[in-house]
Amino acid sequence: MYCKITRKTKEEDYKRNLRPPHSLIKAILLIGMLCCGSNLAFPQTNSTIAAETGNNTSASDNFRGMENGNAPAGPVSKVSVHTLLYPGNTTRIYARLMPFFGDKSHLDVGYDSADPRQVARQVEDMISRGIDGTILDWYGPERGRSDKIASLLRDEAERRNGFEFGISEDHGALENCAKRPGCDVTQRLIDDLNYAYEHFERSPAYMRQNGRPVVMFFDVEAKSVDWGRVRQKVAGHPLFVFRNSGAFSLQQSDGGYAWIGEAKEGGNGMPYLQRFYKASLRGRQEGTEFTMGSAYKGFDDSAASWGKHRLLKQDCGKTWLETFAQANQIFSGGNQLDALQIVTWNDYEEGTEVESGIDNCVQISASVAGKTLRWKVSGDENTLDHYTVWASSDGKNLSRVADIPVKAQSMELDRYPDLSNGNLELFVEAIGKPCLTNHMSNGVHLGNVPGR
Repeated sequence: MYCKITRKTKEEDYKRNLRPPHSLIKAILLIGMLCCGSNLAFPQTNSTIAAETGNNTSASDNFRGMENGNAPAGPVSKVSVHTLLYPGNTTRIYARLMPFFGDKSHLDVGYDSADPRQVARQVEDMISRGIDGTILDWYGPERGRSDKIASLLRDEAERRNGFEFGISEDHGALENCAKRPGCDVTQRLIDDLNYAYEHFERSPAYMRQNGRPVVMFFDVEAKSVDWGRVRQKVAGHPLFVFRNSGAFSLQQSDGGYAWIGEAKEGGNGMPYLQRFYKASLRGRQEGTEFTMGSAYKGFDDSAASWGKHRLLKQDCGKTWLETFAQANQIFSGGNQLDALQIVTWNDYEEGTEVESGIDNCVQISASVAGKTLRWKVSGDENTLDHYTVWASSDGKNLSRVADIPVKAQSMELDRYPDLSNGNLELFVEAIGKPCLTNHMSNGVHLGNVPGR
């Protein structure tokens, strides 16, 4: 059967941020078309049921989800995460990467963080979601795993045009020195940062602000450090950026970055972000050079060996969306936020990972009555970006018919007259907002509909 879709309305011109297929999916589709052929000659993008409902992320195919809210690996929206920020934003968006997995002291999530193939998959997945770079939680050169991953990230970022990487020195890098009598913690930090300059910050792919490399710290300020000495002895003239709103009042700080709301405040932690952004505005007035906001889906450390049963609810993706809304209340095209960090890409143990997607608790069903395709959605439609209507002649291969704005819940079939040429099956896919899960409807057989 040869079937060509006639485009007669503005529905199918809805082209904003269409989901780009994963490179692996591209290869599968190409092989499928070469081996099996295609009955349909739609000018739109081809896909398959398997591709649209399977795992399109860098999470392991074997990851089945967790009770702390981590979604099973599956179909995730590849709409650019930048669409959640204010119009005209030039904000650079980074994802915080944890180096733990594959280490026997941490949860088995189905991959080894130090596997070069996994690092490449993660960078590819981040890019496909519109993420500009990644920041590694780094434990210094003495911890071989995190240092190896830093080198892999550097090499991978240099292969990808425009993708950046950065280093965040974790306080854990200094723990052994702090426990050894006579060990100079300040010198240990100086050695770590000079190593980072020589091995990472000189890379053209390293993150910078106004030409200076950005070095972030996670609770290092809690250690006994002579920051004046650090400034004098560290190469590269980096910006020092610390965590939480207090960063803007630290003498040694060049800026601050936000993290996750405080569980003790309950709800989804928005008061934390409100305090941070207000402090950042005061910091700018006093000459702060760098502000990095944050976005997160929630928090649940019940699966972590160090957990304290702290909880921030995900609320079916609404917490994720609200974190962006907080930034949008303060910043704009004329008052840009320098950067924003996704907290986190892959901390499965604290329930903050977005790698496997964020469950928006949506379901969709489709039906045809007369000449109208209709669909019903359960769950919050505000977590969706748009709908995609697909046609299939074999129940496996798909051809895109139209992309339709999220407020519509029907499509007039007579606007696509060639849909009547054969026993086609239609599917409606609910495409989530960035990083939220996609959902496919049941198939509707047009050949079985009376009057068609």
